[in-house]
Amino acid sequence: MPLTLLPLPAERYDAWREATRARLIRLRQESGMRPGQDAVDQADAYFTDLLPDGLDTPTSRILRIVDDVDGEIGTVWLGLSSPKLFIVDLAFTRAPVDNQCDALFAAVVATAREHEVSKVSLALFPQDAEGHRFVQGRGFEVSSIQMLLEPLPDRQVAAHVDVAPMTPERYPRYAVESEAAFAQDLVDAGRYTMEEAVEESHRQFLDELPRGLNTPGQELFTASVDGVEVGILWIGMRRRDGRRHAFVLDIEVAADQRRKGYGRELMHAAEREAARLGAGSIGLHVFGFNVGAVSLYEQLGYRRLEEHHLLEL
Repeated sequence: MPLTLLPLPAERYDAWREATRARLIRLRQESGMRPGQDAVDQADAYFTDLLPDGLDTPTSRILRIVDDVDGEIGTVWLGLSSPKLFIVDLAFTRAPVDNQCDALFAAVVATAREHEVSKVSLALFPQDAEGHRFVQGRGFEVSSIQMLLEPLPDRQVAAHVDVAPMTPERYPRYAVESEAAFAQDLVDAGRYTMEEAVEESHRQFLDELPRGLNTPGQELFTASVDGVEVGILWIGMRRRDGRRHAFVLDIEVAADQRRKGYGRELMHAAEREAARLGAGSIGLHVFGFNVGAVSLYEQLGYRRLEEHHLLEL
């Protein structure tokens, strides 16, 4: 079933932009990823950042998906940022059949190879059935997942782990270890080379903690049992649709203290601290390869908001 990707005509750009903006807003609001005005702000930022010159933006391509029999069946918005090709948006006007998904996949891969990139990335929301159908069985792997717990549960559980604010003496060692661990996670997730991952990890760490432990809105803790440190917890305070929202930026159980239930207790502690800080919800990011953590979070009531899928060419 022949299928081709053709450039969107200039006269259709405004209508496409309006429809795509509405779609991006709707998907984010329905999934809970960005409720209310947050979804509008993020959608508008996409167009400002990724399409500053409209169809003339050299790093973006807006293409019509045209089937020889059915005619135009949708559009795809591709973003180029070496070494990746991003499928920013994939919208069908009718549900594609398997052969059409196969042909579209082949066309996207050909575009990626044409631009000499080595990865194809696509973010999907749970309700995007057609997007999930496109990635199914075509070599994509879940690279990372955004998850949410809302509202915060009132758990009546006994605490066996003592969680206390991290001390200035402990922080320097934590900073070095955390940066290194996150860099390795970025490599394991297939996102970066080690050199790139080290740079990206350091950048994110400085963005979040420019003043270390004294950075406003950042709460770092150590967890101990009978005076022995068993793990760490880092919570960053955010705003979500105008309300206070907690985000788990780091959680780690010491290698020699695992399989004792401390990870679950640290997550319970995160809920208590989030409530103490006035948050009504708590979110986190987890790499797809960390299946044990994903299972734990889902057992605790977290739901998936968005999945990033990655294809290595």
